[in-house]
Amino acid sequence: MTERFDAVVLGGGPAGLAAAAYLLYARLNVALISPDFGGKVFYPFALRDVPHQDTVWGASLVHELAQRVSAALQHHILDTADAVKRLDDGAFMLKLSQGGEIESRSVVVCTGVRAQRLFVEGEMDYWGKGLSYSAISHAPFFNGRKVAVIGGGERAIAALQILIPLAAHIDYIEARPQPVADREKAEAILGHPRVDVFRGWEVQQIVGDDYVTGIDIVGVNGEVRRLPVEGVFVQFGLLPNNSAVRDLVTLDAFGHIVVDENCATSMPGIFAAGDVTNICAEQVPVSIGEGAKAGLSAWRYVAANKL
Repeated sequence: MTERFDAVVLGGGPAGLAAAAYLLYARLNVALISPDFGGKVFYPFALRDVPHQDTVWGASLVHELAQRVSAALQHHILDTADAVKRLDDGAFMLKLSQGGEIESRSVVVCTGVRAQRLFVEGEMDYWGKGLSYSAISHAPFFNGRKVAVIGGGERAIAALQILIPLAAHIDYIEARPQPVADREKAEAILGHPRVDVFRGWEVQQIVGDDYVTGIDIVGVNGEVRRLPVEGVFVQFGLLPNNSAVRDLVTLDAFGHIVVDENCATSMPGIFAAGDVTNICAEQVPVSIGEGAKAGLSAWRYVAANKL
């Protein structure tokens, strides 16, 4: 017989760890499906002349949560879930990527998002060495430095907005243009004296020594230019990891799982938290708070259905 849990948490990042911590505190039978603890929070990020440190605000909280969950968790499945299916009795069947199935009375989805890459030479070499996929996480480290922002929609414009008061200069390469809600505001940001806009240019490669020192761009006429920068922010829209539940829950126009104020989805028994939801904030403390809410909501749901 397939083992049935009270709650299964998908994802071991900040939201998933917070949800698991509360569910374990409730003495429920919990499984966490995740290849690791901490997710992207523990990915290293370094910059020339910046002392090595946790560059993500809230990383220490994630360390603490990881230790707490690790000490109490009896069922850590080092895998991912391919699909979640609702059973006739209202519980859920989860199909694991490496084979096998488990059942649960409730599911908390904390699978996060993935960045859209450039797929150019040097991108992976300098990821975490001056290249970032999240300006909101790393912009403060580039105070007084020259940076490049690569993107073409709302997320790129938002990155420019927060970098303008910090960076000495910004080269904006408009790649994969996307419509923005407030074009007038966007043009005002693009017209700032510290921003140079490159339209009709493509990024050819990221270059550097131990850290990013520049990017090569090529124009429609074949001209190649090297822009000297210390930081590169790749700011395309994020892709929510929703595949396991997308046929069960309501998604917004960008594929984020829609949740209410209690982190409940449109499907009773499925809760979600963190950047995979429409509360996406790219900030660890927000994800921890949302994960805690999702865990509490799943606890109440399981308790009510056990009465």
